[in-house]
Amino acid sequence: MAYSQSKTETVANHLRARFMEGNVEGHEIVVALISMVKAEKIELDEVAPILQTVFFEQPQGILLALEKASTLIDDQLIDSILQEVSE
Repeated sequence: MAYSQSKTETVANHLRARFMEGNVEGHEIVVALISMVKAEKIELDEVAPILQTVFFEQPQGILLALEKASTLIDDQLIDSILQEVSE
């Protein structure tokens, strides 16, 4: 079940705050969002608006996070993350 619009905005604002505090890196946010899509918590079309919020609509920041995440993750990693979370 996907989140409502207000919950999606809450997720985006929470992730932005964590990012700004230095608690997470951009690529970690991408991994979290991909995991949420795969777990059917958010829809794929919600990822871009969330990333825009997190990175203050700066395309370069979004691209860097996506590029780094793409070199680090694969479907097996996402499945492993989801399995650990659901245990």
